Amino acid sequence: MKKSLITMITLALVLVNLLLTAILAIAILPEVKSANALISKVAAAIDLDTGSGSNDGSGSGDVSLADQESVDITGDDGITVNLKSGDDGQEHYAVVKFSLTVNKKADSYKDNAAAFKDDSTSPAKSLVIQAVQQTLSQHTVDELRSNQQQITNECTAAVQKVLDKSYVVGVVFTSLTTQ
Repeated sequence: MKKSLITMITLALVLVNLLLTAILAIAILPEVKSANALISKVAAAIDLDTGSGSNDGSGSGDVSLADQESVDITGDDGITVNLKSGDDGQEHYAVVKFSLTVNKKADSYKDNAAAFKDDSTSPAKSLVIQAVQQTLSQHTVDELRSNQQQITNECTAAVQKVLDKSYVVGVVFTSLTTQ
């Protein structure tokens, strides 16, 4: 008799617990959905990527591959950059060949395209080279070897300050040699 009574009380408590859990879920679920919608709207308003996290700061997430074009800046010789002294106290250098990935659909594409022809010595090309040199010279050889993607993003941001941000998609190091 005692086992039956204890079993019946346990069954009653389980049913009450199940009923209260269902009521709680029904009462809270709409509030959670509305809070999630509000957070999504705020994130969209301040342009946060709440999706896959594919935006690396270079702007390439907005431009399709068909609309991108590679423009060689340094040619076959590359540029030599004096790097910041590291922990070893020695001077280090980097020889860098790089190109720009540009947006063919940008408003400034036609204006900038002529400045980056193979034989062009335009001020824009010199300013791009200078922006990359200044960015690279702020880093040590160890930073350049270990954080190349971050430094590439910094170079992209520096070039986007010189040129139109919608025109420059990214900077690509085609060759990087350090000493």
